[in-house]
Amino acid sequence: MRLRILPKTEAGKDPDALLRLFVTIALVSVVVITLLAGYTFEEVLRRYVVSNAEEGAVSVSSALLAVERERITEGREGSSRVEVKEPELPGLDRRLRIFLAPFNIVKIKIYSADYRIVYSTEAGLIGQSDRGNLRLANALRGAFDSKLERKEEVKDLARESKFNVDVVETYIPIRDSGGKVIGSFEVYIDVTKYRRESHEAAALSIGILAALLVTVFGISYLLVRRGTKGIKEIQEVLRRQNITDPLTGTFNKRQIELLARKEFSRALRRREKGLADAELGFIMIDIDRFKEVNDGYGHLAGDVLLQAFAERIAGSLRSYDSIGRFGGEEFLVVLPGSDLEQSRAVALKIWSLIREEPFVIEGQTLRLTASIGVSAFESGDADYLQVLKRADQNLYAAKSGGRDRVV
Repeated sequence: MRLRILPKTEAGKDPDALLRLFVTIALVSVVVITLLAGYTFEEVLRRYVVSNAEEGAVSVSSALLAVERERITEGREGSSRVEVKEPELPGLDRRLRIFLAPFNIVKIKIYSADYRIVYSTEAGLIGQSDRGNLRLANALRGAFDSKLERKEEVKDLARESKFNVDVVETYIPIRDSGGKVIGSFEVYIDVTKYRRESHEAAALSIGILAALLVTVFGISYLLVRRGTKGIKEIQEVLRRQNITDPLTGTFNKRQIELLARKEFSRALRRREKGLADAELGFIMIDIDRFKEVNDGYGHLAGDVLLQAFAERIAGSLRSYDSIGRFGGEEFLVVLPGSDLEQSRAVALKIWSLIREEPFVIEGQTLRLTASIGVSAFESGDADYLQVLKRADQNLYAAKSGGRDRVV
């Protein structure tokens, strides 16, 4: 049987929209969670690297100060200051390079309280002032200040160039015996290896997290899809129950009238625009003497006959034509794009199919005839009911004229 299926906009909300929404939320969630987790992991690891480097810088600076205090400070106790005498620089530089070599330190500076560099492993900086350095100012106020930075090029203690190096720059206050800040160390610790390892750890963690999220959302997707499939099946059953006649499977009266109204509106719009195919035909069909079938064979047999009758009519229609049970043993056929002659030709075909081939009811053959009324959309029609009324009047004329005919 050929029944035109309504678009989903007419059938109600599509449960697939819920599935698509779930997929969208899942994808966004995976991306957002992964990005946030990646940022968090990276930040935690960065702080861990900086913290460890700062602790190392403080320990090394404390040890260095304990060993070299007499060479980098001068003055009486309580009024000492950071100062390195020029003759002491070569010896201090040699000893510091040996002392610092095992600690991944690539550069060190020593500042006096007046922002002047009194020593640096980069000799060209000695004597320069760095008053605009806010981090140095912070250290000279007594605070540790560490920062992770990427250096395109640095020279290590062996005076060899290293490129694209991650270093932690740490400013460490220098205090005299009375606790007063009299200068600052600036220590550069190479953390490239640890930084790379932290990146790899973060990438691995993010990969595992992303895989877990995809797995969880994948399982959830399957469960939701199973649920939406069940909803769709229920919706489809309810939709069909709402629009079809339960006995014949054709459209019910309300739905066939809705389709008739919609096709009329479509034909009217096309005619107003001067477009072709602005036609619409209606066929009203009534089984002749159907009450005698019910009385002679019973209502169950009558139901079987109605089903076979509807199937035979539906089988003779085009895929875009519609048939509905209008009431009792009466059916309405809607023919989009058909004028009166075309509609009459279809009606004659249906009439012949009904009367020339007998129906089989409970093992017995039964010949039927039908009265058929035909009408088509005319230029003066403003509503589908006018066309439908003419089809109904023609059906009445067919029955009044002796039945078994097309009017």
